[in-house]
Amino acid sequence: MLKQYIFSIQLFILLLIAGLAGAQSINGEWNYRFPLEIKPKVSGSFGEIRSNHFHSGLDITTYGKTGLPVFAADDGYVSRIAVSSGGFGKALYIDHPSGYTTVYAHLESFSPVLDSLVLALQYQEESFDINEYLKSGEFTVERGDVVAYSGNSGSSGGPHLHFEVRITEGQKPVDPLAFPTPVKDNVRPHIAGVKIYPLDPGATINGEKEPVYYPAVFYDGAFHLKHSPDIKATGTIGVGIEVLDYYTGSWRKCGVHSIGLKVNEDLAFSSVMDGFFFHDTRFVNSHIDYSDKMTSGRTIQKSFVDPYNQIDLYEFNAQRGKIDLEPGKDFQFDYLVKDISGNSSSLRFSVEGDQFLASGTGAEASPVFIDAGAPFSYEEANHSVSMEKGTFYEDVRGAIGVRESFISESGTVFSIFDKTIPVHNGFEIRFPLPDSIETKGLCGAVLDGNLKPQYAGGSVDGSEFVINSRLCGDFLLVRDSVAPLLYLKNPPVDNNYSNRDKMVVRMEDDFSGVTQFAGYINDQWALFEYDAKNNELICVFDRVPFLERGVHQLKIEVTDNAGNEELLETGFTY
Repeated sequence: MLKQYIFSIQLFILLLIAGLAGAQSINGEWNYRFPLEIKPKVSGSFGEIRSNHFHSGLDITTYGKTGLPVFAADDGYVSRIAVSSGGFGKALYIDHPSGYTTVYAHLESFSPVLDSLVLALQYQEESFDINEYLKSGEFTVERGDVVAYSGNSGSSGGPHLHFEVRITEGQKPVDPLAFPTPVKDNVRPHIAGVKIYPLDPGATINGEKEPVYYPAVFYDGAFHLKHSPDIKATGTIGVGIEVLDYYTGSWRKCGVHSIGLKVNEDLAFSSVMDGFFFHDTRFVNSHIDYSDKMTSGRTIQKSFVDPYNQIDLYEFNAQRGKIDLEPGKDFQFDYLVKDISGNSSSLRFSVEGDQFLASGTGAEASPVFIDAGAPFSYEEANHSVSMEKGTFYEDVRGAIGVRESFISESGTVFSIFDKTIPVHNGFEIRFPLPDSIETKGLCGAVLDGNLKPQYAGGSVDGSEFVINSRLCGDFLLVRDSVAPLLYLKNPPVDNNYSNRDKMVVRMEDDFSGVTQFAGYINDQWALFEYDAKNNELICVFDRVPFLERGVHQLKIEVTDNAGNEELLETGFTY
């Protein structure tokens, strides 16, 4: 019966919507239809700095509501449908003859015909998560068609539509506001302050070897450093700027489009957020002062470029934005910051080149030095770490070592620098395993700021435990022997769901997190949607095509990342 249902749905869809899609070509003057019919209010901008990535689209608030119709931006065809518990949640991709792809994410549901296709695929694959690519002509749409309904699915923090425009070839996101839209913005970017960095062994800022942050204030039509401080510096320095933007009628902090820095009227650095490739998005951790972000929460965008930052956003001087100071000479720094709508803000300040002090210069001795342009390996007490070229954005000095720990299953903690050092490519950590250790439930962990272990994955490899990480910190081995907790949420009396349209199962795990789940009704696979934000599995009864009125048997199987399994079995009436 299920196979016949799937086949009939697919055949109906193909017969109903088969058509031809036009050839694609890039057209920079593309005038697309805005995807929502509400007063547009931006809650997240393109290129905005997020955790480990640049934001790849435009977040449009739906004013706390879900279920708003989402319209196709232009003629085209559905090229991809994806459903997942995290990330974009329910997402739709449409390729257009203009050479662009539009993306609609965090959806609540798809249009009825698309929804039928998605449901058929989920039952065919027996999986809530799907990622289906369609060919030109399989599912055509016209400009203004309702293709979905807005929601809060995936890793969304509240109801909104995440909307993207990508260059189809290469799937490169570009700013949706670079095209004509109804979004209004007459608010200038806000410059919160600047930070000045000593960048060579002999460099100082006002006699100190540490970076100095200077807050900014606005008056007389421009931003200025608060209290107009006298700044003296020696050697080679760099500058970073803390800046954010707002849109008209919105209090949400957004990102800026461009940052330009001139020193004595010459270009030192500029960044322009016109677009980026997804494989480059992690370079955001080099674009910002990662250490400051991790310790203070400030987002300071550096105006100098690390040697192994390869994202194509920048223009800079011969020193990649660094400034070589001369004693007794004044250096005038001029920042100009713009948003995508052309609103701009400026900041000017001066730095006086100070006399170079020879005493006390040179890097302090550190136990480990890593040349970021070469592979690196380290071994101590049968613990080892291996890194490829380009793991870091610049050369790194710091401490690596093994120490005893009573909370670690191996009795040791392996420290790899600290959390303030950004990592681009993952590296491998190996712990020796005592002969007597029980490997069931063994997990890698990293200590957080409160010295509490956080799951870091890993697996047993012979007589060693291997962790692959893209974070520095203190690593150890812990054991997760507790299976996930499963129970019905607010069940009716006697589990009689005959007056309800759905069933909700709470699914909680105390450490490693759920990796697999499956739901069955009368031993047949049934669709349970996984809401990871709320730790819920949701079965909407009318999305179970074989379910009839009567008494049924429910079975939920769940496995966490440590291999612990849990089973929920109960009867219910529908």
